Amino acid sequence: MTTAALSIAASLLAAASAVAATPSPPSQVLPASAAQHTINVDVAIVGAGAGGAYAAIRLKEDLGKSIAMIDKSSRLGGHVSTFDEPSTGKPFDFGVNSYNDYGPAKDFFNRLGISFSVAPRVALTQRFVDFQTGRPVAYEPSSNQDRTAALQKFLAVTEPYEKFLLPGYWNFPQPRDIPEDLLLPFAQFVNKYNISACVNQVFEVTGMGVGDFQNSLTMYVLSAFGPPMIRTFLGNGTIFTPDSRRNIEKIQARLGSDLLLGSTVIQSERADNGHMLWVENGSTGRYTLVKAKKLLISIQPTKQNMEPFKLDRTEKAVFDKLEHSVVHCGIVAHPSLPVDVSIVNIPAAGAPTNYMALPKPDFNARFDYMGGNSTNWRVLMVGKKNLDKDKAQGIVNKNFEDMVKRGTLPSGGPANLEIKAWSEHGAMHMHAPASEIRYGFIQKQYALQGHKGTWWTGGAFSHQFQAVLWAFDDILITKMLA
Repeated sequence: MTTAALSIAASLLAAASAVAATPSPPSQVLPASAAQHTINVDVAIVGAGAGGAYAAIRLKEDLGKSIAMIDKSSRLGGHVSTFDEPSTGKPFDFGVNSYNDYGPAKDFFNRLGISFSVAPRVALTQRFVDFQTGRPVAYEPSSNQDRTAALQKFLAVTEPYEKFLLPGYWNFPQPRDIPEDLLLPFAQFVNKYNISACVNQVFEVTGMGVGDFQNSLTMYVLSAFGPPMIRTFLGNGTIFTPDSRRNIEKIQARLGSDLLLGSTVIQSERADNGHMLWVENGSTGRYTLVKAKKLLISIQPTKQNMEPFKLDRTEKAVFDKLEHSVVHCGIVAHPSLPVDVSIVNIPAAGAPTNYMALPKPDFNARFDYMGGNSTNWRVLMVGKKNLDKDKAQGIVNKNFEDMVKRGTLPSGGPANLEIKAWSEHGAMHMHAPASEIRYGFIQKQYALQGHKGTWWTGGAFSHQFQAVLWAFDDILITKMLA
């Protein structure tokens, strides 16, 4: 079977907010005099991923607000990752390069003068392999007719819930009014509506990012593959590809000296009437004191990320309930990997037509040839929260070694894969258990907007996709400045 979706799928999975884990705060409290420089702004933004960068442009250019944007990385963009092939200079986007046509996405690229086109559909032949053993699986994907019928039913069932989930949970029902479907484990939802024929597509495109796909709550699967995405795959929407690197360069140029890149917040004082952030430059070790009337946090609220912000009891009570998956993506090469092929990870139990047999974390989703007459294959690792770079790369290498050992791939060449590029996307698809949601978790989470003069954007409060997150930011900014 060939698929047009595979080249789009991995790029759409990329998250929208920057991975900006912060170091532990200093053991001693820093006085204001420790800073070599002080900045006074209307809004300080922590995290220069898609959500933070879009908000920065809106605040600065449309609303005339002074800003300071802080990120540990030396560049904007969060999960946007590009590898330049040394021999040719040809760029390969392996983080984010495709966008669903939702909300302000196209208008924003037009505003920046970034051209875009309909996402290219590279036909890759799929080979199904159980990566646990390295053996081929006699798996038979659902027919186009059955998959389309299942997607149509999926859309009909979930479209009424769209207003509760997009572009965030602003209108999420009170606990007593939450539709039962939203809190079902997704496997139960699939069985209830007999839509297993589309499950593999949902999983392959973006659903894998939630981690334990079958047991994830349906509302969180819909945050990865919801009605806008379903409509796109039914031919009622478009996915487009801009120049991701150029997009980041344009935003970075427009924000200019408002950026504090390669820097981290190491200490803060937050209050309803203003904030002070001690920001350390990773290269010089010098401190900048940022004084801001409002604070917008665009990084994931993991325990490590939140250490410098001294969360109060109300904030901890919310964030302590959240779990997350971890995603890594990379570009690998080896002479044994087949050109124009996607090697897809399917458990042996999937043969021949068990569409609910899917890999569970920690797993590599596939080896996708990246085209362009290259020797590049993209890999996508999804795991539990302790999946670090070394472990992720080790799993990918073992998957490859097992396929060679079993004769699924030809032997010869180096013993290990060449890892040309790697990007850690960090915490993604943050989620709470059904028991907490029934107890008002979403309402408690959204009550944090404006609490202690702090506002929140990013995947934990919205979705992991840039176009949706930008629409979320438009609502958030209006509320923040009201």
